[in-house]
Amino acid sequence: MKDFFRNMASFLPDSVQKVIDEFSRLPGIGPKSAQRLAMHLLQSPELKINGLAKSIAEVKAGLSFCEKCWNVCHGEICKICDDSERLETQICVVEDILDVVALEKTRQFRGVYHVLHGVLSPVDGIGPDQLKMDALKARIESLANQEVEVIVATNPSLEGETTAMYIVRMLQPLGVRVTRIARGLPAGGDLDYADEVTLTRALQGRSEYV
Repeated sequence: MKDFFRNMASFLPDSVQKVIDEFSRLPGIGPKSAQRLAMHLLQSPELKINGLAKSIAEVKAGLSFCEKCWNVCHGEICKICDDSERLETQICVVEDILDVVALEKTRQFRGVYHVLHGVLSPVDGIGPDQLKMDALKARIESLANQEVEVIVATNPSLEGETTAMYIVRMLQPLGVRVTRIARGLPAGGDLDYADEVTLTRALQGRSEYV
């Protein structure tokens, strides 16, 4: 399909075609959408394009992962972990950074997060060593003698459920309370596509993981 659109647009200048090709490599962007984005840039003022180009070029400058939760941040600790009003003994475990964004939009969660950066998927060669599992366990161990709740908020997919069960087995010997967000989300859905009401109900209706 991509070759079809490339042949259809063979009359375009190479510089424009390169932009289309780069856009089409982005997640969720097909050939037609890539063409529309490229045409939008061509019709935009040069100042706007320069601002966009600068933002893209600088997007990773000075960024790192939080030493506590593995969220993206400037410096060593993210704003959430650095907030003294957040409950450090209530840890919500999510798959990706966008899940943190989605949950924060609800304004219902006052704990902290732990980003796994993926889910267990043996088919894709992703095991516990490829995720931030050891960091999660070490984090829980550092909170010994405190009442800790770990909220497992992985997506309700096969991989998400497998990851959730692994976390439960890993944390059981540590004696912490482990809950799973309520099934306010459709099976196979992703957190970052859910609306605030659905996510709020999922958080409020969480239950013990059994």
